[in-house]
Amino acid sequence: MESIKALAEQHGTPIILFSENEFSRVYQSMQSYLPRVKHHFALKPLPTQECIKLISACDGYLDIASIGELALVKSADPSMVARTVYTHPIKKESDIEEAARSGIKTMVAENFTELRKIMKVAPQMQVLLRIAFPNEEALCNLSERYGADEERFERLYAFAHKIGANVIGCSFHVGSQMQRPDEHVNAIVQCRRIYDWVFDNFGVRFKVLDIGGGFPAKYKKTDMDLELFCIPIRQALDEYFDDGTDLWSEPGRSIAANCHVAVTQVIGKVFKNNRMWYYLDDGVYGTYAGMMYEEISYDLHPTKYNEEEPILSVFAGPTCDSIDVILKDVMYQPLNVGDYLFSIRIGAYGWASRTQFNLLAESRIIPYDFDLQEIEEYIEESELVFA
Repeated sequence: MESIKALAEQHGTPIILFSENEFSRVYQSMQSYLPRVKHHFALKPLPTQECIKLISACDGYLDIASIGELALVKSADPSMVARTVYTHPIKKESDIEEAARSGIKTMVAENFTELRKIMKVAPQMQVLLRIAFPNEEALCNLSERYGADEERFERLYAFAHKIGANVIGCSFHVGSQMQRPDEHVNAIVQCRRIYDWVFDNFGVRFKVLDIGGGFPAKYKKTDMDLELFCIPIRQALDEYFDDGTDLWSEPGRSIAANCHVAVTQVIGKVFKNNRMWYYLDDGVYGTYAGMMYEEISYDLHPTKYNEEEPILSVFAGPTCDSIDVILKDVMYQPLNVGDYLFSIRIGAYGWASRTQFNLLAESRIIPYDFDLQEIEEYIEESELVFA
């Protein structure tokens, strides 16, 4: 890809190419796949001012998990604070107070202690009670850490009702990077029963249901298509929540993944242990951090394919740590120092999870509206020709 190589030569590496069009396209697709749902983009996988402004331009909503993310929203577009929900279930009292003072109207709680804190410093705050739906199939089983099971929820809501907490509904998160929508559907069905229990026992009709995140990014061809993933969820919401309940979601990974292309350069090479070792100026402590934290692998593609015989290769990052390896024991075309490589679909949690280990240069984000489909076609055609 000559355009990627030209940008690398112009700006230096490591860099990340950020496509505003790709980011907005996926978010708008979510709006069309689940049109009744207010999609709150979860800021944590890609916390940048640019993303906040694009969500605002899409007439969308935000999900934050910290006061730092709230400060970013306020600096990027203060009007978006009113369209933001604070979903971290555990917060400092000072954070609750600051969020309320800044204009946050809704936050999440999952236990008695959190409800007491909210009532102490922000008694008018709207609260969503988080329900746990454990799921071992998820990339990250978030219900292991947060959420109340149904029996505990009943005690929790009774307590909330007693102390006058302004509970407006429930939220859940069935886990990250789901490959089937079954768990979302099951959670929606169970929430209907829980909402009916609240009305039957307390005469309260919840106003909101937040179905969380877990929507898949398409890292591989075998990953489920987002549109197909949403069909059963839409059907379940139409069947079980056709009563005017305000529906929310918290997609993060699925929105952010496609919009970044990481570009790195070969800075060293050596043949040892019957393998060619290539050293790059980006690695698992940088943009490829998702490999450590989430067990996600990323392919490395050359900006120019060649017809030389592939050799057994290892691709390592720039740090002095032995675990800083992106790909190991792969057959790859020979490369030279100075060649450029790139990875696609690396927008979710890559840049956000980077560290300053060894105090090496961090990737800089460069605005560039690439065509992801065009890049994928280039990769597929080149691999067929030079295989």
